[in-house]
Amino acid sequence: MKYGSLRNQCGSFGSIVSLVLATYGMVMANPRPVIGQTGVVVIAHGSPSPRWNRAVADAVEKVQEQLAEEPGVGGTRLAYLEAVRPGIADAVSELTADGCRRIVAVPMFIAASGHVLYDIPVVLGVLHDPAVAQTLQEEGITLVSPTVPITLTPPLSEGRCLDAYAVAEAKRLSQDPKREAVLLLLHGDDDFRPKLDRLAQRVIHSVQREVGVSSGDWCYIGTGHHYGSGAVPKIKQAAAEGRRVLVVALFAATSARQLHEGWVQKEAGGNDPFQGPDVAFSDRILTEHPALIDDLLAFARGAVHWERGSNHQPDHPAAADPAEKAETLTQAETAALPEITEKARRTAQAEATEKAQVTAEAGRAAP
Repeated sequence: MKYGSLRNQCGSFGSIVSLVLATYGMVMANPRPVIGQTGVVVIAHGSPSPRWNRAVADAVEKVQEQLAEEPGVGGTRLAYLEAVRPGIADAVSELTADGCRRIVAVPMFIAASGHVLYDIPVVLGVLHDPAVAQTLQEEGITLVSPTVPITLTPPLSEGRCLDAYAVAEAKRLSQDPKREAVLLLLHGDDDFRPKLDRLAQRVIHSVQREVGVSSGDWCYIGTGHHYGSGAVPKIKQAAAEGRRVLVVALFAATSARQLHEGWVQKEAGGNDPFQGPDVAFSDRILTEHPALIDDLLAFARGAVHWERGSNHQPDHPAAADPAEKAETLTQAETAALPEITEKARRTAQAEATEKAQVTAEAGRAAP
């Protein structure tokens, strides 16, 4: 579904999370929940592909195993936003029926998006937006009527697993870092491109620092249908400049290799233009990387043990570099990223200008 300019409407993801944390929430469960404890629900998007859903389920099973003995956790469940069951309402209903008196919802989504900031909160009943609710119901999604408090945690971009995964894949594929470039494949709502651009910059910085590749870039390919217009020209450009290209997808359960082969079969007539050694596609998925499990556990545990009204905030997994957690890169940091400087500088300038305008308008409106 389409969303308005969310940056104008509601600011940063942090402010939305603060709003949600102050409201109601949802959970996942163990076979024998303890009455009064917290249930945890890991929420994935859902897919018509059984392979995709199985990969997600395998990851969540590892989270369930770890949380089974966690003090205060009464159960853990996997739920899907759409396309497949169990749905979010199913998981919440089951956990509350089993005696859980609080829910923690952990979205297994890459970054801030309309799904994370609107759809999931509305489904959980922690955000009132009649227009979004109507659209979700028309799509056959059941909404939760909360009877217990629900806490919603941030998406994966606020942890370290995306950096760790990209670094691990680049290391595995790399042969001669000084003549190599990394290309990240992303998807996300247009309204969130500035934040996604900053995420891409951060991950590329991590790869350059840890692997030593000479350059990095990123492109948006939707769920794969824009691969031909987005990724293919980027790969050709880097190859024409004499670089070996390492292609990594920041998708939950789809690899760069799968996205490329899908394009070859569906749009390129079976002709693969990148069969040589100068382009390497990652064939491993994020759900297989242990850092994903670590982040999901850290988000869940931090929220479960967070006490309302206390000064202690839920613990979130640290990014690969604490400095990279900042909302924007400083001018010096941006200039330090070889080969992505022009794109990064344009993004940083636009963000800085927008922030300054918002600050000025707020100052004029203040009494």
